[in-house]
Amino acid sequence: MSTAPDTVTPARRGWVREQARPLLELALPAVLATSVSRAGDLISLALTGHYSSAALAGVAGAIVVVELVLGVLLAGVTGYQVLCARHLGAGERAAAVRALHASLRPVGALAVLAALALMLAARPLVALTVHDPTAVAAGAAYLRARAPGLPLAVLSALGTITLQAAGRTRLTLLTNCVTMPVNLVVSWALIYGIGPLPALGAAGNGLGVTLSLLCAGALQVVLLRRAGLWDWLGTWRTTHWDRRSAFESWELAWPAMVSMAVDYLASFAFFAAIGLLSLTELAASRVVFQLVLLVFMLSNAFSAAAGVLMSRAAGGGCPDAVRAHWRANRVLVTGALTLAAGALAAAVRPVLRLFTDDPAVVSAAVGATLLVALSLPLVAVTVGNTAALRALRNTRVDMVANTVASWVVQLPLAWVAVRVGWGLTGAFGGVLGYWVVRAGVTEWAVRRMMAVGV
Repeated sequence: MSTAPDTVTPARRGWVREQARPLLELALPAVLATSVSRAGDLISLALTGHYSSAALAGVAGAIVVVELVLGVLLAGVTGYQVLCARHLGAGERAAAVRALHASLRPVGALAVLAALALMLAARPLVALTVHDPTAVAAGAAYLRARAPGLPLAVLSALGTITLQAAGRTRLTLLTNCVTMPVNLVVSWALIYGIGPLPALGAAGNGLGVTLSLLCAGALQVVLLRRAGLWDWLGTWRTTHWDRRSAFESWELAWPAMVSMAVDYLASFAFFAAIGLLSLTELAASRVVFQLVLLVFMLSNAFSAAAGVLMSRAAGGGCPDAVRAHWRANRVLVTGALTLAAGALAAAVRPVLRLFTDDPAVVSAAVGATLLVALSLPLVAVTVGNTAALRALRNTRVDMVANTVASWVVQLPLAWVAVRVGWGLTGAFGGVLGYWVVRAGVTEWAVRRMMAVGV
């Protein structure tokens, strides 16, 4: 009996063993954790969509506000994300604690202030992108219920960063696997009402997310204790404010915060343009945008794990390892998103029907969804390059790329499309242009930095 020759070359086996396998071991639990979390959010959104189209449209407007504020807050801990992995790679635990100290207090205080502001100004903020009175009321109720979760989200992000930097991404997966069902059960009960509980509609969705964040925080403390990290992290309370750590953290964080603010303000303006269309197209745009966000967050979670490896390698003085992790991440993420693009294009209507029963909303979203599928390989390139830039302590390039792509390309194209009658599909042509520009600029920057030395 003859056997087929081994078609896997020794070089390929070495690549899998030395580069792909360490990345997969760290990244897959992070991706699964993000998948579980986003699945919970999407199912929760679907519950709201099945409650009423007005509630879905209102939540669409409110989530734009929440994502803007939360995105800026989470960008504020970028310094800790980069520095924690670099310091652990260099064996400097005390320096990692000082980096935590430099991020926790200012960003935590900002989160509390932001939560209060959103609760007080919920209705006018939602009304900026939603014009139907019933939908505005639903969105404002969601925003008031969701805002108290902002400080909890910041604390959870810091815990997740610590676990990832320490190579314990499986514990993050466990956290999300426990809290996602809590989110769904509580949201379902609060949206539709069970027994003595009244049907809260959109407000029930927001309150369910907040309660699930509280559950996640409590569980994360337990897991950090079991991982032996809690006592180490607890030393931040007795750590004196270190000016150098604060400066390093801020130097990395402020471009990321500006970039995130620019990104979400552009999204805000983007939905304002779509708001000039029909309520059906606004609801459809939210569904399509959730698909974009889902893919972005999953690929970003994978690339963030690669960023941890790159940061640790840079902290340990291993530039060749930095390049190797970047290339491995490029191959894996681009391949996965290219396959996902084909699957999404082939099953576009069944996918959309997972979020709404309204055939008009589904029909309005088809063309835009196909453009999203076309952009997925560009998303892969962008998130991989962004992770590399952060690991190399250069967050300013992505800020510039994001600003140009949002305000010079995406928004003008979207507004023109709305004005000339190209509808939702034309507006999402601007989103495709955004990814083309951002991927191109970050690719140039990373290759230039890799060529001159890391």
